Amino acid sequence: MFDAAHWGDVAGIAWRYFDIGASIIWAVTGALRAAKHRYDLAGLFAIALVSSTGGGLLRDGLLLQAGPAALVLTPVYIAVAAVASVLVWAFAHRTEAWRPIDRIASVADGFGLGGFAIAGMQLSAALDVNVVGALLVGVVNAVGGSILGSLLMREVPEVFRPGHLMALAVLPGCVLYESLTVGLGVATNLAAVPTLAVVALLRWLSVRYSLRTSAPRNFPTTRVPRVERRRRWRRR
Repeated sequence: MFDAAHWGDVAGIAWRYFDIGASIIWAVTGALRAAKHRYDLAGLFAIALVSSTGGGLLRDGLLLQAGPAALVLTPVYIAVAAVASVLVWAFAHRTEAWRPIDRIASVADGFGLGGFAIAGMQLSAALDVNVVGALLVGVVNAVGGSILGSLLMREVPEVFRPGHLMALAVLPGCVLYESLTVGLGVATNLAAVPTLAVVALLRWLSVRYSLRTSAPRNFPTTRVPRVERRRRWRRR
């Protein structure tokens, strides 16, 4: 079972510099997404918190089950979500002020995905999880917040839809990290550098050059639910 201090030591550079940094960006962008849905302050906080910590919750509560989730072992995540939600609630009407945040988020997204993935794999290694299990934990840690946030807002998660690389940008980085640390014995913090670079580069290339995944071709689609049909009709 981890305590807060040990958790930070195990996660190392990924937690200190990337996990918290990505949490800040994704808490703000999560709150902004909630604001577009006209949520109140409680709703903004909930989406900000889930967007920035959902992957960690799935990692700690579902996959690793090594004690209380990191979310409740340190107040940092709750504080980040609270500050982000209050700022968006107070200043969301000043749309010009949030445009730099959108640009920063688009750049930091790839590094955040890589940082979350590395933190998950380092914690998996501390619990002697096998390589395949560590890959799963790394990917889930990276994309879990996006999935849970979208589900709470009744949206199809980005990672499930045809579009820019997300999970498929994370997986090669996770494979590289495990190859370096387990196969070649490279130090974890040193292996984190090329891992972050690979994930960030793949994500950036996908967005910059519109490299997108696609659904199966010529496959019969399911009928649109009645609620969705009404929603589309109202938009016309």
